[in-house]
Amino acid sequence: MDASNTVFLIDGSSQMYRAFHAIRGLSAPDGRPTNAVFGFVTMLRKLIADHRPALIAAAFDVRGPTFRNELAADYKANRAPMPPDLREQVPHVHEACEALGVPVLTYETFEADDVIGTLVGQARAAGFEVAIVTGDKDFFQLVGDGVSVFNPRDPGTWYDAGGVQAKFGVGPEQVIDVLALMGDAVDNVKGVPGIGEKGARELIAAHGSLDALLEHTADVKKKRQRTALEQHADEARRSRELVTIRTDVPVPFEPDKLRYRGPSPDHCFTLFTALGFRTLVPEYAPTATTVEKDYGVVRSESELAALLDAIGRAGRVGLA
Repeated sequence: MDASNTVFLIDGSSQMYRAFHAIRGLSAPDGRPTNAVFGFVTMLRKLIADHRPALIAAAFDVRGPTFRNELAADYKANRAPMPPDLREQVPHVHEACEALGVPVLTYETFEADDVIGTLVGQARAAGFEVAIVTGDKDFFQLVGDGVSVFNPRDPGTWYDAGGVQAKFGVGPEQVIDVLALMGDAVDNVKGVPGIGEKGARELIAAHGSLDALLEHTADVKKKRQRTALEQHADEARRSRELVTIRTDVPVPFEPDKLRYRGPSPDHCFTLFTALGFRTLVPEYAPTATTVEKDYGVVRSESELAALLDAIGRAGRVGLA
């Protein structure tokens, strides 16, 4: 994959949650929790250092209902609210992205998945390749010519169509149907009870698609699966709508706005100092080559007195 012609799209919400649960016990000097921010920043810095992206952005969910709640009022009803100590870190995660030169993308009533799905199609139409940075298997449905999934938890692991087949048991074009059958308890996507992930993969692999499976339910050998499919066909179709990543969010693909800008040393230094990231602060600290200088020579007693007065008012002074 040519990084100079590749758009790196980060599933920001998913990566933030992973960082929050992977690292515990970090806090800023004022006591604010910082584990999610630190984990996310570590992932982002490594991604940039390893792959030198020319175009990059991080997409995040926004608070409030989405169009999926209109399809199913109980969508995500089983999901626990975002922990308070994660919620207060969200603005800092967004700010860290901006400080490191990575644009943040959101869109009301749509999830980060849909924003990414839309930009994937537009980027490919514009001649760019796309790398989706996520550990979420739902994104396998977007993999195809010029579109890969990269999981930063598995360094060096890229999923193209063959990788999806090997990892998930079906091709990218069948991922949605497998997800629809197996459901998702966390998001309250019902699927077909009793099928499960292994059964869903086997059934879709054997019949080719959900529609074909539902048209030939009588051919399913296992009675328990056959009965479940007969009784829950409508739930399977509704689940397919819920797990399908939308590609029509009204968000434009503007390459110039997604170009990697590089970090802002001043912004990084200020933010990481406030958050207590002592291992990162020195990298962005002001140096003699980065700070603005205004030298002068003291030539008289009055100039010396003025200098001493300035030092007294400043309270702190550095000598070289």
